[in-house]
Amino acid sequence: MTQDMFRFLPAAGAGRWLVVESLPYLPGVCRRYPGASITVVTRFEEAPELPELRALPVTWAVQDFRAGGLAFPHGSFDFVLAESCLTEAGDPDSVMMELSGVLTDTGTLYTQFRNIRYQGILEQLRCGAFRVRSQHYYAKSEVVRLLNDALFKEIFFLPGQQDEEDAAEKQWQERGFEDFSRDLATAVWFVRASRSTASVANLKSLYSRPVRARLSRLLHRIEYGIDTEKSVAELHRLCREQEIFPEYLDDFIHEACLHEQRVHDAL
Repeated sequence: MTQDMFRFLPAAGAGRWLVVESLPYLPGVCRRYPGASITVVTRFEEAPELPELRALPVTWAVQDFRAGGLAFPHGSFDFVLAESCLTEAGDPDSVMMELSGVLTDTGTLYTQFRNIRYQGILEQLRCGAFRVRSQHYYAKSEVVRLLNDALFKEIFFLPGQQDEEDAAEKQWQERGFEDFSRDLATAVWFVRASRSTASVANLKSLYSRPVRARLSRLLHRIEYGIDTEKSVAELHRLCREQEIFPEYLDDFIHEACLHEQRVHDAL
């Protein structure tokens, strides 16, 4: 079974996209998200003039992402599609931190990796051969560590290339290898990593960062009994001014406060 990344990309994504290499996906991204602002980073100087790419409504930046130093301010993009960033990065930790940095605090990265635990790779190693020179291979646990270190909060996997037959997979199970989610049968995993959990992303999408910061400060003052009466009055005033509805406030308290009941009692 072989799938392409479009199975994993959002149905709608009319925000700001950064496409790092991933040139085969570029025409499809432009078709799927006609209202999006799309910036493309590639190390291939000839890419913008290729017949299949020349007319696409994108902004080009010729740069080798493997060398680091993406030339974009913090929080410039809502989505990053970087299919090969894990397999080609010279320093995967640094590249993941850079991609995390150019995303907004509710942004999402889409990438993939080649699985070192795939039965075909394990068989090569068993025979004393590993014919890979220029690409990185990973186990799922290592990818999770990389993404956690880069401040991604929510990580999902989808098989990109997976064996339909399971005979070789079962042989490795019998040798004592764990096979969660058919990992031993999966040559390529797709990855979706978000800077925020879904619940926190929803909270962040409704009000501006300064409003959320003020709301968080007041709730924490109330939570820890700092000038409680004044803080509660200021909180009620903020909710009226910004039209913060009760359900949102309840959810915000749940995500931001350790002692929820203490805050509710004070309110």
